[in-house]
Amino acid sequence: MKILQLLKNSVIRELSQKIKRLSIGKKIFFSFLTLFLILMVAINLLILNYQKKSLKTQVNKNINLLIENLSKDAIDNLIFFDPLAIDEKITLVMNNPGIDYIMITDKNGRIIGHSNKKELGSFIKITDDIFRKWQSIDNSEVRHLNIPILAGDTFIGVLRVGISEEKINQYVTETTKNLRNYIFILSILTLGLTVFISFKLSKTLIKPLQKLKDKMSNIQTDRLELCHNESIVLCKDIWKCDKTDCFAYGKERCWFIKEARESCKNVNNIDCKNCFVYKTSCGDEIGYLIEAFNEMILKLKKSFEELDKATKEKLKLEKSSAMAEMAMTVAHEIKNPLNSIKAASSYLKTNFKGEVLKEFLSIIDKEAERLNELISSFLSYARPVPLNLTRGDINNALYDVIKLVQTEIQEDGKFLNINFDKSIPQFYFDHHQLKQAVLNLLVNSMDATGKGDSISVITEKIDKLVRITIKDTGTGIPEELVNKIFEPFFTTKTTGSGLGLACVERIVKDHGGSIVMNNKNRQGTEFNIELPIKL
Repeated sequence: MKILQLLKNSVIRELSQKIKRLSIGKKIFFSFLTLFLILMVAINLLILNYQKKSLKTQVNKNINLLIENLSKDAIDNLIFFDPLAIDEKITLVMNNPGIDYIMITDKNGRIIGHSNKKELGSFIKITDDIFRKWQSIDNSEVRHLNIPILAGDTFIGVLRVGISEEKINQYVTETTKNLRNYIFILSILTLGLTVFISFKLSKTLIKPLQKLKDKMSNIQTDRLELCHNESIVLCKDIWKCDKTDCFAYGKERCWFIKEARESCKNVNNIDCKNCFVYKTSCGDEIGYLIEAFNEMILKLKKSFEELDKATKEKLKLEKSSAMAEMAMTVAHEIKNPLNSIKAASSYLKTNFKGEVLKEFLSIIDKEAERLNELISSFLSYARPVPLNLTRGDINNALYDVIKLVQTEIQEDGKFLNINFDKSIPQFYFDHHQLKQAVLNLLVNSMDATGKGDSISVITEKIDKLVRITIKDTGTGIPEELVNKIFEPFFTTKTTGSGLGLACVERIVKDHGGSIVMNNKNRQGTEFNIELPIKL
């Protein structure tokens, strides 16, 4: 049994591998063909079985009706003892399919009518069950019926009939033979038509896929070419538009033109993916696949251009890195002189008067303070402080941070949403550093949002983790900058060290957690911090 099972599994695996190696065109062709064969066999079987069942039911109804009529007609023949008339009736009923024998006796059990003439004149045993109606089935699947013949309430004889299930089935099989032949011939003709239609349909479906395959092969040879789409239509033709100053006027694939996309979004409030022009140009799923491929090609071209540009700037980045290291050293060296400048400025403010002097000393103080903050950021990133883990409530820590920015958020006409999970238990974390990380994220959200936007702070417990979500509905981060946001010294602001998010990532990782950004360009930014609950 195990050997047979192994052989069976081996054959199935080999067949499965062969099917996988078939081309899509052949798979489509054989799929249609297999589906038709299954449907054809199923329909043929249903038709034949229904016909056989109906015919068999009709035969049984006819037999029951004939037997009932025979039992009534035999009354007069038994009373007046007319064996010839009984024999004629038996012979007539026996011509119907399925009847194995018919026997009629008088009240004494003598057989006066029988389909087998040799049984005439013999007697059957008179028992109590001869006076009632009954039926039984023997091992040969012959159903025996006993019907007492009554003249009023007087018993004058009995009618016994044998109905053969085998003979009925033979009759039904012979009768439906022609129907089976007709169905077979019709199935052969339909099969031929299906093969032809399946072949043509598979060719039609595979043609655009073949083009797409060729274009994808060209990628390996650095030939980035768009795949031709026969269904492509122009925006101006669909809408009968005569606005020649439109960015999309007379151009194919308006959804690839940035200005056209923005115009449709702002003027018509419609996204390209929901546009009738785009849907008509795609047509079906293969069309959508072709246009997705074309979009990928354009993005790939753009990526190669950016990669080429990045390669040219590689030397600049290396120089910048060296300069950053030098800046760390310089920052450390100038911190003390900077403090001396601040102290000297404070002394001059206290001991000397004059509006002009006061104004310039204030400028010196302000700029010295800004330089001090930059230097502190450099030193903090270069020499991170070890974690000071203490047990506390993360929600309370976040409340402390929110209090620092809540007033400014409200004064700017922005909305602050807070949703904290009260089921989070107290656990160990560095209160100061984690607060600083969240504050950096909130400050970034404040810078990226305008009046009417919202900033949300959410906490939730997920298994053995705490997730802190800071999201906003601001401008978001351009897609091309998403992979750079955690890099040291990278910033999109005109001021700042570019170390804020780099410090946030370091603090989170020092806690054994992770930080992920979900960005929707021009629709906001979401940062998710996940920290392990260390009880």
